[in-house]
Amino acid sequence: MTALGLVEGVERTRYRDEVERVNIYPLDQKLGLLQIGGHHSRYTSILAHLVGDYYARLPERDVMALLNKTLTIDLEQGSVTAIGDAVAQPYLPQHYDETEEEGATQTEAACLPGFVEERMQKIDVSPEREAILKSAVQGGVDGVERKRLETDQVAAYILSDGTGVSGLPRELSDKGKNGGPAKTFEAKIGAIFTQSFDPDGFPLLANGNIYRESGSTQYTGTVEKIGQFTMQMEEFARKNEIGYAGQIVFLSDGALWLENLRNKLFPDSIGIIDFYHASQHLYKITDSLRFHSKKKKNAFFEKSYSLLELGEIDQMADLIMRKSIDSNRESVSKQLSYFLGNKDKMRYGLFRAAGLFIGSGVIEAGCKTIVENRLNRSGMRWTKKNSANVIALRCAIYSGTYDADAA
Repeated sequence: MTALGLVEGVERTRYRDEVERVNIYPLDQKLGLLQIGGHHSRYTSILAHLVGDYYARLPERDVMALLNKTLTIDLEQGSVTAIGDAVAQPYLPQHYDETEEEGATQTEAACLPGFVEERMQKIDVSPEREAILKSAVQGGVDGVERKRLETDQVAAYILSDGTGVSGLPRELSDKGKNGGPAKTFEAKIGAIFTQSFDPDGFPLLANGNIYRESGSTQYTGTVEKIGQFTMQMEEFARKNEIGYAGQIVFLSDGALWLENLRNKLFPDSIGIIDFYHASQHLYKITDSLRFHSKKKKNAFFEKSYSLLELGEIDQMADLIMRKSIDSNRESVSKQLSYFLGNKDKMRYGLFRAAGLFIGSGVIEAGCKTIVENRLNRSGMRWTKKNSANVIALRCAIYSGTYDADAA
C-alpha cells in the first residue's frame, strides 16, 4: 500500500527461517515497509508517515474518510490506529529505570553564570531602580531593536505543566483529586524556547517588544509518573543543548512538583511564577476581604495589583494584612504564604526590566494544542499507551521534527 494507492501483482521471494520459525521477505525490507508488531506490514514508509500525521491530528474515522477522499485508499479503523502507533515508536521518550531517578543530576547549564542575573543585580542597586521598574511595568523595556547575531547571548526557558486525559475506566484511579472516582489520568508536557540578548545583556526587540526566537520552541510529553518525567526532561534539555545557554529561566505556575523538578535539574536557574497565576491568587485573597462598597474593593485590588506588578511582595502582603480582621486574619495569612514563600520568583518589575518573559502561556497553549485538542474531544476515552503515542507524534509535529525525521 503506497501513498498513490494499492500496488498489486508484486512478486516477493519468501525465505523460511526455521530457527526463528518466521517467513522472511527481503523485498519488504528493501521497500522500507512499516513494521507492526515485529513484522513487515504492507504499508510503505511514506504512506505510514502520512497516516501517522493524520492520526496525530484527527480521530480515526476522519483519517479514514480523508484517505479515501484524497487518495482513494480504504483503511479500517484498527489499521489507522496500528499504523499511527507504529510510526510513533521512534518519537516516544526513553523509558528509564526508576532506580536511576535518585541519581538524576542537574544539567550542565545550571553551572554556567547567568548574564541576565548579572544585569538584574545592576538594576537592583541602581539609584534609578524605582523609575526603571515602573517604566518596565508600563512597557518601557530597555533593549536592542534587531534580529539575532552570532555574537549575541542566549537565554533558554524551560516550562512544564500537566493536564488531564479522559481515560478508559481501567486506566483510572479509584480515588480522584476530590475523593471521588478519577475521570482522567495526567499527561505532563515540557517545553523549551530561547530568547536572545546582545553582548551587554540587553534583550533583542521587535517593534519594542521582546520575542521568542523563531522556530526555537520544542515539546516533549508523557503520561508516565513524575520520576520518569524528571529524567525525560533532563534528557530533553540536554538534547536541545541547554548547556550552550548563558542563562536558564524556569517558568511555571508554582506547583510543588514543578518546583521540585526545577531544584533537581536546574537549581541555578531564574525561577519565575507565571504572573497570571499570581494575579489570580491575589484576586481570591482580596475577594475574601471585607469592604463597604464594590468601588473600594476594586480600588484596593488595583493598589495591591500594582505592587504585585512591581514585585513588591512584602509591601503588598503588609497592605493586605492591615485590611484583615480577627475573623479572617489566620486565613488571609495562610493565603499570603504563597506570595511570601515565592517572592524571589515574583520579582516581576525586575524581571520585566531585564527583558524576561513572565507568563507561561507557551506551556499553557502547548497543553491545549498537544493534548486537549486531540485527546479530549467529546466522547473520547484513551488507554495510556495509545495516548502516549499520540502525544509523542504531536510533540514531534509541533516541534518541527516529524517531517524531518520521516525524510
